[in-house]
Amino acid sequence: MSKQQISYEGLTPAQQKSLNLIQSVGIYELRALARVFGEPSPTTLRRNEQIKYIMDVIISGEDLKPIPLRQGRPYKELSNIEGILEELSEITGKDYTLKKNQEKVAKTYGKSFTFKQVEQNTVEKKLFPIKVEGVVLSNPDKTLYLLNKANSMPILIKNFDKVNEFDYITGDAVIMNESHEYILDHIETINFSDYATYAPKNTEFTPTLPSASLKVGKTDVKLGSRYTLNQSKLSETPLKTLIATLKKNHIITIALASNVLYEDSIALSSMGFDNIFFLKFDDEPKVYDDKINMFIENIKRLQAVGCNLAVFVQDVVTISHTLDAYYKNSPKTYFNHTEESANIVKEIVMLAKCNVENSTTLFITNEESDNFDPLYSTCISKVSNKIQL
Repeated sequence: MSKQQISYEGLTPAQQKSLNLIQSVGIYELRALARVFGEPSPTTLRRNEQIKYIMDVIISGEDLKPIPLRQGRPYKELSNIEGILEELSEITGKDYTLKKNQEKVAKTYGKSFTFKQVEQNTVEKKLFPIKVEGVVLSNPDKTLYLLNKANSMPILIKNFDKVNEFDYITGDAVIMNESHEYILDHIETINFSDYATYAPKNTEFTPTLPSASLKVGKTDVKLGSRYTLNQSKLSETPLKTLIATLKKNHIITIALASNVLYEDSIALSSMGFDNIFFLKFDDEPKVYDDKINMFIENIKRLQAVGCNLAVFVQDVVTISHTLDAYYKNSPKTYFNHTEESANIVKEIVMLAKCNVENSTTLFITNEESDNFDPLYSTCISKVSNKIQL
């Protein structure tokens, strides 16, 4: 039985495409869409009433309101609803994707991947092995996969213990089926430790004041503090001494570098960081949001398993402005930035911490123009120490 269609008169091409998309979805997706668009009781409406409700909001050009919190039976979030909302956003030019101020805030770290069946006979042949490394992510169905750093290829992870979401692993992968999808075959390191002997501490992080310090040139660096570097890029030569000193003291060095051109990536790779999250010059705002959230969660995971860290961040001002472009439908009410951008910058700043045994020390680049950005001045400069290398 075909779905009953409704029609509107005088729709723009974008509105007609939106109507066609909405009419094509199933009943459960339609109910979920109606609720996102503000209908408090979508299950009580008929199909055409749900479609009309959604289309009235789209035609009016209204912004979506936060989904109200309700007691009782929890709202079932469908894994594909965000994809439908993203398609509607592309059609209309208006952002209908789920936001931080809605009932459930689901940070994104890239797209979900659907893997075809593992063919054990193919796996056993160990065809076309490749070296892989990257952050462990999970699909909505809890399937773990490695997002390979070199090419963003998803690598399925099965039958490995000690592996959790947001771990950082290196190893080997082989083809697992006729579709030439890859599966992890061997793990060399996990969270910068040998996999065979890896024993995470699962640290309860009770904060303490920074006390331990390292001598770098004439500067005492307090571990667990925040510092601004008097340089615009992390690839400038004076930083090499600091990175080398930190690594000699068994401190893992991780960088988040924004606005990176190809030649910058080569220079950064020669600095000696244990890992670098590259935000490329031509990356779209959504990619910035995905990678930064992945970076933050990876750091939190490393903290949770007892790692000592030094985190370096390049060009926070570009990061915050690019995030503003991603959250373009939110007002710039927080020091000339959107609240979402400001919250992410604050999360980065708050990565710096220490307890009795472990610390995370934060270093953020600074150039003169950064000081004219109110968010940088308030949330970074005023809470950080200056360091001259």
